[in-house]
Amino acid sequence: MKLKLMIGKAGIALTAVTVAAAAIAATLIQFDAPVVVSTDDLSNNAYKAKMGWMSYKSDTAVAQYDVKAQLLVYADGPAGAQNIWVARSTDNGATWAQQNVTNNGGMPLTIGDSTFQITNNKPNIYVAPIGVLNAGTGADALLTWTSSDCQGHAAQKVNTNLVPLTGKNQPYMCLWAARSVNGGVDWALQRLTDGSLDPDEDVPAGSVQYTSDTASTGHFAISYQADPKGLQLGDAEGSGDGASGANVSPGTNIWYTYLSKAAFEAGTDFPAPVQISDNNDPATGKPGASRANLAISGSTAVIAYEETKGDGSSGKQIIYHSFPANAAPTLQAGTGVSNPANNARRVRFLLQGNEALGDADKDGDAADGDTKGVHAMLLWRETTLTTAAAASDVMVRRGIKNTALRPGSTGFLASDVLADTAVNLSDPAAASLADNSLAQRGVLRGDFAAIAYDHTPDKAAADAFTGTYNLYIKRSTDGGNTWGDARNMSNITDPAIRVVEPRLVGTPGTIKLPNTAATADASDVQNRNVMYVSWGTETNSTTAVPQDIFLTRSTDQGETYETVQMLAEGVTEQSEAQLRSPPDGKTLGALWMQRDVSANTTDVIYRNGTEGTVPDPVAPPVTPTTPAASPAPTVPTSTDDGGGCTAATGQVPFDPVLPMLAGLGLIGLGLRRLRRN
Repeated sequence: MKLKLMIGKAGIALTAVTVAAAAIAATLIQFDAPVVVSTDDLSNNAYKAKMGWMSYKSDTAVAQYDVKAQLLVYADGPAGAQNIWVARSTDNGATWAQQNVTNNGGMPLTIGDSTFQITNNKPNIYVAPIGVLNAGTGADALLTWTSSDCQGHAAQKVNTNLVPLTGKNQPYMCLWAARSVNGGVDWALQRLTDGSLDPDEDVPAGSVQYTSDTASTGHFAISYQADPKGLQLGDAEGSGDGASGANVSPGTNIWYTYLSKAAFEAGTDFPAPVQISDNNDPATGKPGASRANLAISGSTAVIAYEETKGDGSSGKQIIYHSFPANAAPTLQAGTGVSNPANNARRVRFLLQGNEALGDADKDGDAADGDTKGVHAMLLWRETTLTTAAAASDVMVRRGIKNTALRPGSTGFLASDVLADTAVNLSDPAAASLADNSLAQRGVLRGDFAAIAYDHTPDKAAADAFTGTYNLYIKRSTDGGNTWGDARNMSNITDPAIRVVEPRLVGTPGTIKLPNTAATADASDVQNRNVMYVSWGTETNSTTAVPQDIFLTRSTDQGETYETVQMLAEGVTEQSEAQLRSPPDGKTLGALWMQRDVSANTTDVIYRNGTEGTVPDPVAPPVTPTTPAASPAPTVPTSTDDGGGCTAATGQVPFDPVLPMLAGLGLIGLGLRRLRRN
């Protein structure tokens, strides 16, 4: 049964999600009708869609980027027998052409005396933002996924670890990649591993640089973890079903493979992956690495992951590596960036190159004082507790380029990260062991940063379903030197509902022609002030049921927000939103997974939105409030966090005018009732 939070075109049902009135811009994203993308597989059992966008010239003779392609990748097919699909649109998401990249899902597989069906697991995608087709190549995209198809390799093993969860054995997986060099029209596949280790948490990454239509450089890379004893059961560290790759056996390592852009487009195979980490002892209590993230900025690759400490405890630490993308180190311990006395996990990071910092001389160097020099911002969860699924805080640590203090500094070096001090973002005073923060996301644009995370002031109450989680955002305008107050975006008070799956997405960099000249498309010019925020909701219960997805946009770096609206709602279950915007931030492409329980189907849904004016009548303008008083964390105010006026929350004076306006607006709209279907 789905607990519905209903919404009209211009208003929000305030029964379960309450908001406060405040100043707002007179714009609003106007959404087209949702489009079902995943229609070709008769199973209608789509899974884990991802999205990438690219602009490219169809020929070197073309003056402008004449193709703007959106690529969605997802798995579909019967459970345990899925294939990888790609959907492609060149008309801003109005129509989609689908193709199955694999067709082996459901085919029989024999390993020794054991028989299985081939299946392909959740895919991931990297799409080069620009390209030029020259002799049919030059618009590049890279997919990765794991599959039980190892093409009959004798090294493939059988995993017996998951029987308590699945009731059966499963094969060790093999890592696969598929590349397109013509804008996602055609795909070439390559198997990268042989099934002797069990790969998981694969990440494709890349970067491209052009100097003319026929001169370019670039990098494509893949990282993943590989467990010598097979994928392990979960360890109750999160809310999922387990076996997600967080819990690994000793001797689990992070691996990496790389191709230059020229080799990628020439069809050269990715070389045999190299082992980045140095966990070579499989004995009980020894280190194992997991959940790596990979990104490439310019020609620099950054990998960060969590690793068990190897001291016999269950604690983890965050390990950091940076290196030239084409010269990966091997068997390296990396650099610990979290507090070694604490338990740290789930690292993510934000990167930006010299030009992205926006300083006058474009050197991205804090030494001359025209920028704070932040090139990397690492985010992770950390706690002093060692119990499974312990309450944790969100930490942040920066990589700062300052050649005056550190000759040779780039902002990506481990020494650049260690020169900064990690900051507790969600509980700065470390005043509470009861509160819990998770699912951190971020935007980094020059000296501006915004971090979103889910938070509850009382984890025990939330676990008992008498408390709940809300989405908070903190922002900095001085490169993370100081942070403003945390702002509650979702304002859920009903413990029957909680926030999940936060999304915080900024605009990509300005799209330029290969010769670096401006394009003729105004939407290609970056507006750094725009960022999109969305969050899902689900029932706060033992078996959580996805509900609806909310969305808002800021055009002033989070000082104010447009009216919160529903991106996805209905009697179906909506989850796992993905958001993409062109550089100007005036349009939005959004996808999500939609499950119809009655029909037993799950589809990929896409919706396109375009900036418009606020319709009439309009709900009271919405800007989320600051957190409630203790036990929620208190945050010292530094840089102005904007936001105008707010209704009384116990932390600000009461203003009777705004609640009156809110009431008048609600009378005009009518309150939607909470409905159970």
